Order: sequence, then structure tokens, then C-alpha cells
Amino acid sequence: MISLLILFFMTLVSFISYQRYSDYFTESTKVQTQQTIEQISINVDTYLSELLRLSLSPYYNNSIMEDLESQPKSAVEKLEMQRKVETFLGSVMILPREDILRVYILTGNAVYSNIKTPFDMENYTDYTKANWYRQAVSTQKQIFLPVRSEKVFGNVKTQIFSIVQGLRSKKDSSVVLGVIKVDANYAGIKSICDKVELEPDSALLILDSDKNIIYKGSRFTHGELGDAIYSKALAVNGSSLETITNKQYVLNTSTLKTTGWKVVEIHSYDALNYYFSQTRNAAFLLAMLCSFFAVLILFLFANSFLKPLLHVVNRMKLVEKGDLTVQIPVKTHDEIGYLTDSFNTMVSQLQTTMVKNTQLVKEVYEMNYLQKEAQYNALCSQIKPHFLYNTLNTISLLIKCGENQQAVSDIEKLSYYLRGVMNTDKDITLAAEIKIIEAYLGLQKSRYGEKLAFYIEIPESIRDYRIPALSLQPIVENAIIHGCEFTKTASSIRLGCRTENDLLLISIIDNGKGIDKLQLEDLNRSLKNSHPDPQHQLDIFEKSIGLLNVNSRLQLKFGAEYGVFIESVINEGTCVTVKLPLNSDEGGNPDAFRHDC
Repeated sequence: MISLLILFFMTLVSFISYQRYSDYFTESTKVQTQQTIEQISINVDTYLSELLRLSLSPYYNNSIMEDLESQPKSAVEKLEMQRKVETFLGSVMILPREDILRVYILTGNAVYSNIKTPFDMENYTDYTKANWYRQAVSTQKQIFLPVRSEKVFGNVKTQIFSIVQGLRSKKDSSVVLGVIKVDANYAGIKSICDKVELEPDSALLILDSDKNIIYKGSRFTHGELGDAIYSKALAVNGSSLETITNKQYVLNTSTLKTTGWKVVEIHSYDALNYYFSQTRNAAFLLAMLCSFFAVLILFLFANSFLKPLLHVVNRMKLVEKGDLTVQIPVKTHDEIGYLTDSFNTMVSQLQTTMVKNTQLVKEVYEMNYLQKEAQYNALCSQIKPHFLYNTLNTISLLIKCGENQQAVSDIEKLSYYLRGVMNTDKDITLAAEIKIIEAYLGLQKSRYGEKLAFYIEIPESIRDYRIPALSLQPIVENAIIHGCEFTKTASSIRLGCRTENDLLLISIIDNGKGIDKLQLEDLNRSLKNSHPDPQHQLDIFEKSIGLLNVNSRLQLKFGAEYGVFIESVINEGTCVTVKLPLNSDEGGNPDAFRHDC
């Protein structure tokens, strides 16, 4: 882990440093390059503006303009005019400028030229049919002819560009005297652009809108310039980092105002960051070497330290499998020796403790069993006096009121109830419990008459389920006491069931006055608390003996997660739910329970 951390942090620092310096250097290069090509653009624009100015030079010579407006009458006058015009062209354009190759003044019936080359321009004999001539005649604007290849000094063609300007009468601009055409190579542009010192894997270009190359200076070693780069360069304005054919390039562009040509400088991103990449790779290599030596040293140290410790661990595994006779010889007096000695002591004590625990577990189990048995019997005995007192009191009232027949009927129901309780040994079926409830509710019905209605909605498929005797009857009794005795309106008791996951939920619902919120919280807390405060348990027990008894018996039988749960709303009623395990061994078909409930 230490080695990995060393490698990670050194790599991270190297990468971040490389990235920051690389981004800074790239942005610096963009700015400096942009300044350079903008200056080149200004210089080339100045050069082209000078060419445009030279194409207007006939307008500054009145004698030439007058000669062009006049018509020579004789061959001598015609020859003299030709000499004069061509001399003017040579003195003004050809002689002072090395880049101007040919100059023509073309009228409808004469051609005046001064050229440095052995070849005349293309369309020399039928120039009047050329598009550029027609355009120049029809407009007063100067026309740029794009870069093209023509024969100039030999069979090898030379790239040239041209400026064409229509010549009009100074007296009447609607009168076209002819067209001046200047053919130039890009020696002037080359002299401007060659002053830029290019870095390795970079290039300086001047392109027109048709991707024709006017100037090209390149130090790319693998011939990377191509149509894709030219297209991207024409689309970029200013500076940009572009990915072309899976490689990154820094492009800087500037547009010439006079012609719309683009000056483009291209740098390979990899070449710009070559030295930074070398530094990064060296840092990565150093990090790996440091990590390797760190791993080697730590391995040797850890091996010498861990060998005795691993021996202790192997012995611990034997103890884990149950062998408590294991002992390890103590060879050193350092931390490992102390650990070994402590391990031997611990194993010996474990062996002694296991023997004692086995005996204690047996005793505790027998004691808990007897305690639960006694508690179970005590809880069962607490319910019977409680119910008998209420029932006998009801029968006594009926006799005093002279309702002897009803009293006899109730005595028979009480007899059935007592017979059922006495003949059931602790656990009874849900069907037997329901018969006891029906007997009890019949007794209460005779007492309250039409004021009490009860509904038992327990399907036959679930009635074989076994529960502790009198688990539901005390809850029904509570519903009668608190839901019927203290209200003047009609009361109803509803006994139903439903299933939820692996639970069987039996609900006793009344429409009585409900339970106060604080009292309800206190009661539910007592039902959930398996070990409440004795005095507090006594207070609650006196108020809700039936519910607490039922809850305790159910939890003793099924477990602490089951028992009685209460919900109540003031003036609307109370719902007491008995939660039982659905998949217990108490009888019945769980699938049928789910279907019928």
C-alpha cells in the first residue's frame, strides 16, 4: 500500500505539472503565433494594396490617358503610341518590381505589354472572350484572379496571380478605354513570409477560398499537410486546438482584408509539448523505480517480522476449529513473545471456561424452563377469577330483575364456557376459543340487548390453529367493558383475521370511546417491554390485566416478536391485533390461511 501510494502521488504530481505547463505553453504559443501572423497579414495586405495602387498608375499620367482615348491615324502614330505606353509600363511597374512578371493594357483593338518572360499570358489572342476581361469592362472594381499555374520561363509552370482593373475615360466614366492586367508571382509575399522562423513540425500557409496555396513554408517531416488541414484552417477564425486525422494541431489564422486570403500557421501539438512529455515520462519511470525498491525493502522487513506472527495465526485457526489443547513455545521476549505467551494463557483459560459454561448452560436452561412453566401457569390462573367475577355479576343482575329464563340460558352458556376452559389443557384450537367467545358474547348480549352487536369473521380453514387458552376472550371482554359500558350509543364488536408476509393477524375491533393518546403510548410501551419496571408494571397491570396477561402468554409461547398490538382513535374505537406466526407448527394450512383471510 505504501508503494502504491508513493507511485500514485508521484504520478499524480507529474501528470498535473505536465498538464499545467503544457496548457500554459500551448496558450502562450497561440498568443505569440497569432501576433506573428497578424503582422504578416498587415505586411501582405500592404504589399497587395501597393499592387492595386500600381494598377491605377495610368490615371496619374494624363499623357497616357489622352493617348488611350485617341485613335492613331497612321502606322507611325500607332507604333509611337505603342512604344510610349509600353515604356511607361516598364518604368512604372516592371523595372522597380521583381515580383511583377507581365503587364498588359488591353483595348478593343490593341494590346500594349511589357513582360519579363518569354511566354505571354494565356488567352492572349482571344482575351476579349475571357471572363475576367468581361468583368473588368462591366465594373469599376478591381478583380483578383486566383492563384494558377502558367508557363512563364519554361515548360515548368509557375504559380502566379493577377490583378485586373478596367480603365475608363477621366472625362466620362461610362466610356471604357480598356483593361490593365498585372501578372505577378508570389516572390513579394514569399520575402515577407520567409522572415518567419518556423519550429519543427510547423507550417505557414497562405490559402485562398478554393484551398489554392499562395505560399507554403513547412517543417513537417512526414508530409502531414493535406486537404483536411486546409479545410479546417479555412473554417477557423483566430486560434484553436483542433483534432485532425487523430492528431492534434494548434491552428492560428488571420484573413487578408484586400483579397480574403487566409494566413495560417500550423503547429503539431505533440511537437510543442515534446520536452514536457519527456519530463513527464522520466517522472513516471522514477516513480516506478522508487515503488519497486520500496516494495523490495518492505517485503524483506515484513517477512522477518510476520513469520512468527503468521505461526501464531496458524495456531489460532486450530483453536477456531475447536482444538483447545494448542500451545506455542515462547522463543523471544519482544512483542511477538508477549503475544505468544498471552495466546497460551488465553487458550488454557478458554478450555477451563468451556467446561464451566457447559455446566452453567445446562443449569440455566433447566431453571428458565421451570421459571417459564411457573409463570405460564400463574398467568393462566389470573384470567379465570377475572372473567368469572364479571360473568357471575351479570347473571346475578338478571335474576334480580326477574329475567329467570334468560338467567337459565346464561347459566348454560357459562357452564359451556367453564367446561371448555376446564377441559382444555393450556393450548386449544382457534375453533374452541371462538366457541368460548360466542358463549361469552351471548352472556353479554343478554345484558346489553340491542345495544350490543357482534360479528365473528374467522374462516373455517384457520380454526384448527392452536393458541393458548383464553388468548382472545379477555380482549373481547376489554372491548365490552371499555367500548359498551361507557357509551349510550349502539356498540359493535368485530372479530376478523388477515395474513401479512409470514404473520397471522387476528383483530378485535370495537366502536367505543377509544383510548387517550398518552395512555395508548404507555400501554403499547408496556406490551413491548419484556422487562419493565416492577412498580410501573403493577400500575399498568391493574388497569389492563387482561391485555398484559394475553401478551405475556403469547410471547412465552411464540417469542418476543409476537403478541398484542393496539391502535385507537378517540371517539371512533379501538383495534387490538394479535400477531401470531403463520408458519408455526400449531396446525392449519398456511396457503389456505392466505387465501381465506
